[in-house]
Amino acid sequence: MFEKVRMAAAEELKLPRDVVAGDVLVNFVGRNSVTVENYRGILIYDDSRIRLQASRCKIHISGKNLHIDYYSHDAMKISGQIVSLEFVD
Repeated sequence: MFEKVRMAAAEELKLPRDVVAGDVLVNFVGRNSVTVENYRGILIYDDSRIRLQASRCKIHISGKNLHIDYYSHDAMKISGQIVSLEFVD
């Protein structure tokens, strides 16, 4: 019930859904770079896999020579040869 009211209020106020719902945002630039916003934490990090915790799921990124170019409390940029990205409940 509360979720419906919150989303209706957000729509009425023309607020972005990701801000209100805390959805994760994923932006690719080709296969070599991905920016992830609204994540909660880093679970696993090595050169072939990165696992992130988002508010409603986990994000699994697999590839080769993966590295985190930068990160802050809510955004990060990952570079390398990205093979797959998966959302896991």
